[in-house]
Amino acid sequence: MAGHLTSQAKTNCAAVAPLNAAIGSECLNSDRLESVDWFGELPQSLPCVLYECSSDFTVTRISSNSAELIGISPERLIGSRVLFEDRLYGVDCPGLIASLEQLMPGAMVCTNHRIVDDQGLHVWVAHSLRKSLNNTAGAIIRGSLIPIGSETIGRQLDVAVVSEFVHKIGNHFQLINLLIGSLKRARMGSSEIDRLQQAVDRTVEFVRSFSNYSHAPSGRSELDLGEVVNDAVKSCFPAFVEKKVALNCTVDGSLARAVVHADPFFLDLAFGAIIQNALEATQPGDSVNIKAAIHDSGLVRRASAEIVVEDTGSGMDRGTLAQAVVPFFSSRRDRDGLGLSLAVRIIELHDGVLRISSKELGGTQVAVILPVSIP
Repeated sequence: MAGHLTSQAKTNCAAVAPLNAAIGSECLNSDRLESVDWFGELPQSLPCVLYECSSDFTVTRISSNSAELIGISPERLIGSRVLFEDRLYGVDCPGLIASLEQLMPGAMVCTNHRIVDDQGLHVWVAHSLRKSLNNTAGAIIRGSLIPIGSETIGRQLDVAVVSEFVHKIGNHFQLINLLIGSLKRARMGSSEIDRLQQAVDRTVEFVRSFSNYSHAPSGRSELDLGEVVNDAVKSCFPAFVEKKVALNCTVDGSLARAVVHADPFFLDLAFGAIIQNALEATQPGDSVNIKAAIHDSGLVRRASAEIVVEDTGSGMDRGTLAQAVVPFFSSRRDRDGLGLSLAVRIIELHDGVLRISSKELGGTQVAVILPVSIP
């Protein structure tokens, strides 16, 4: 099940990902497709979901293992364009559609991207598509989807993000050099020393934050999600007392037996960043409310938990909200903008989803959905 694969199953999926083109070529070969029941029992023994759709992206056939491998029941896809219109992750959609529109009959395209399962969670897949011509139906698109696990993608880091980090760190050291030059030209005073210390501290913290951002979780284990949330709240509580902001946390009893397969260090970092961001958006007398409970998706054998952090602070306008999770973006000059972007990266690397809604002068809500198992 997508988002609930065992460690061994994810390893297997990652291992077969480089073979996606070869598997897809065999599975999507038009001659074989007509002579073999690729949409019947055979796909159950393969690590992929097979489908067929018309030129307008309406799915006409799909293998019965789609719910097991990618978390989308076949009934939701047959006879509709849902797979391409609603289930492709937003930023991945335009590129894939553009590639398909330029695809010549007989040619194949292979790419890795995210799809959204029936729980609203993101599933990384290796996707092969082939266009062929049918005498009666016209152009037909046949595809194969192989879940590859977020661990494989997590090792990749956007070059633009690295370049921006180099630029930011250069700014920090430039300021330090200016302060040192000032101290050399004048008598050393306490204010200059304090400013130099603050610049050094910010630089060290920035490097540490980026180090956390650039690494993928590795030491995963079975964790009690309720305890993880409570521990994150306890560690942040003193800062709320100091600022005179109320912090309320309610962990529903439905989470009592919920277990998440996660790296405890990184998951604590994610929740800590979200709670800290809520604190910074508030003023004395405001409040931050945290609620955690099992998220009812109505799916058999699949479970997820939803953790909502809501503040009564100043909120964000549309422009700020649109960039809230962009690395290095911050509306405050004394912040480097890695808090929420770090949280998003960590949550997605744990096969989860982070959503933000906000209204200017009306507070902000951050909702995290994570796949869990209930023994």
